[in-house]
Amino acid sequence: MISIRAFEERDAPALTAIMLEMAGFYGATIQDGRNVEAEVLANAGHSDTLLALRDGEMLAGFATFATLFPVGALVAFTYVQQVYVASSARRLGIAQQLMAAVARMAKDRGHVRIEWATSVENSAARALYDGLGATGTHKVQYVLEGAAMDQLADMNG
Repeated sequence: MISIRAFEERDAPALTAIMLEMAGFYGATIQDGRNVEAEVLANAGHSDTLLALRDGEMLAGFATFATLFPVGALVAFTYVQQVYVASSARRLGIAQQLMAAVARMAKDRGHVRIEWATSVENSAARALYDGLGATGTHKVQYVLEGAAMDQLADMNG
């Protein structure tokens, strides 16, 4: 059985472990010496995190999202940053349950829109999202990091 609930401080070790698995899944490199668990706790208040628990205790997946304002019609909306399901728990409907929980929270907040992005190559995620009734867009997602971010931050500062 899968249950969904909000992240609590006591979940930091398990969430750290699944986030490290996710980083490996995406081929990301984690710098040596980083205390990812401390970062999970330090950033917990900056966005919402829902956890999917298998049989009431094993962390099987998570979703992170936030309220943003405005979008086109000057309304607040929910932006989903990440949905990830542990490799040991895939194909159980967990991602769909996480997205449904995000949708319920968005509706409770008065939001009429949810947005997110995924890579063109992620066919499993795209199939899930298409199955939810979501529509893709032709927007281009940008990333600014490293020296380019430093240069922009230093501009006119």
